[in-house]
Amino acid sequence: MLKRTAFLLLVVVLAGCGPRLVYPHLDWLVPWYVSDYISLDRDQKTMLEARLSRLLDWHCRTQLPAYATALRSLGRDLADNSQPVTAATLQAYNTRLIELWKELMRQIGPDITAILAMSTAAQIEELFVNLEKQNQKFNKEFIDQPPDALFQNREDRMAKRTRYWISKLNSEQTRALADWNSQLEPIAVEWLQNREVIQAEARRLLARRQDDPGFRAAMQALLITPENLRSQEYQRKIDVNTAVTINFIVKLDRLLTPDQRSHLLDRIDSLAADFDALSCDPARSTKPTFN
Repeated sequence: MLKRTAFLLLVVVLAGCGPRLVYPHLDWLVPWYVSDYISLDRDQKTMLEARLSRLLDWHCRTQLPAYATALRSLGRDLADNSQPVTAATLQAYNTRLIELWKELMRQIGPDITAILAMSTAAQIEELFVNLEKQNQKFNKEFIDQPPDALFQNREDRMAKRTRYWISKLNSEQTRALADWNSQLEPIAVEWLQNREVIQAEARRLLARRQDDPGFRAAMQALLITPENLRSQEYQRKIDVNTAVTINFIVKLDRLLTPDQRSHLLDRIDSLAADFDALSCDPARSTKPTFN
């Protein structure tokens, strides 16, 4: 779900998402939207490969340096425990990550739309059959389970991610994580409903892809700004859960031991260095540290 709903830059840190999220696998990021759901013919594959080559070059020249810069800025903000990080600071990182994701989608959107515009009726039907399979899988894993199991699984996932970045949690940190979990509003049902609304709109657009001159612009808008189709209740829950998560990270920052802070900063530093190593910018060859 991260590919759709960015979980804040610092939760990219907490959630264990490294450069593999966005770069070495950019070669499957475009196909993830298309060829994982549609069997492409030779001409479509050729077009996709050509467009992907341009996308990879753009991404490593522009976005990877931006990720590294943001991570190092985050590291500096977290390095000084005499000035605890604030919710406003973390919200700014969240906003920046969303901006980077939007820019990526603006680059990818025309490529996805071009593939869809030349798809056959059989390919479109295959697309929606495969999307429905994904919907059913999500429902089975995140909705059609006992509430207690869903609650515990969510807490266990976050505990595992947090341990990776700060090492073993102490009792006070474990209570803070449990408080975070208890304050979150269940959102899986609304997430799936929103996904189905987006898919229904995509199906409507695709039905007129060959005779509507506005198809490409409308499809790209759907890919870039799917949040326009969110219900008020779904958006409210997103806002609540984002605030709860930011407040959890603020609290966790104040509870870090010196060793945990050092561990976290090393992780962030290493991740930023990975982005630098993957970047096409030769100037980004040094690796500042925060300790």
